[in-house]
Amino acid sequence: MKTLENNSWVAPLLQVSDPLFPTGGYAHSLGFEQWAYANGYNSKEDIKQFFLKHAGPALKRQEFPYLREALKAFLEDDFKTIIELDELINAWKWASEIREASIAQGRGRLRLLKQMWAEDPSLQKYTELYAEGKVMGHHLIVSALQFKILSVPKSAALFAYGYQTLATYVSASVKLLRISPESAQDAMHFGLDHLSDWVNDSNDISVPSAGWFAPLYDIYSARHKTAFSRLFIS
Repeated sequence: MKTLENNSWVAPLLQVSDPLFPTGGYAHSLGFEQWAYANGYNSKEDIKQFFLKHAGPALKRQEFPYLREALKAFLEDDFKTIIELDELINAWKWASEIREASIAQGRGRLRLLKQMWAEDPSLQKYTELYAEGKVMGHHLIVSALQFKILSVPKSAALFAYGYQTLATYVSASVKLLRISPESAQDAMHFGLDHLSDWVNDSNDISVPSAGWFAPLYDIYSARHKTAFSRLFIS
């Protein structure tokens, strides 16, 4: 992979990480909507505590280890592992709203990658597997594929994925909690201050030992589908 000295990956990474990149993420809160209502969230301090108690640990203990392994598998053309990781992700996203949101965002990102980097061999192979129904296209896996295509260094890939995850929650909070853009950015700054710790701590966690147990959050995510009113798909 290219080093930080060869920074040709920076501009395309900024493009695919930008909210203007239409993956459909704006339509999802990833379970945050019902959780925020249930816990009476109404301020940026609530978001900060959510980052510390849920979003950060989930990234550190579950998503980052899977992302690191998926990126390694793409670099080694190990599509057997990619299929297995995709199946595992589908299993631990047991709430249908969260699972379907992951697949929808992955599908949207995959569609755009095919438009811009159609000649990439890894993308072509993954697209074949997707068409054959051998992978479901979870967003984490497609993100790893994207980082491989762009030759993004591993640490930068983890930071970019973490940023996008935190940004999804913050963006949703502006609508859900009626907080100001300034308060939203303060909460985002708080999360990013902790992101390096979550990334570094995840280095010691392998996929077999990865996991984050938050059953109450999953239950509220599952309730979202039958909620009397809702702003987001998930």
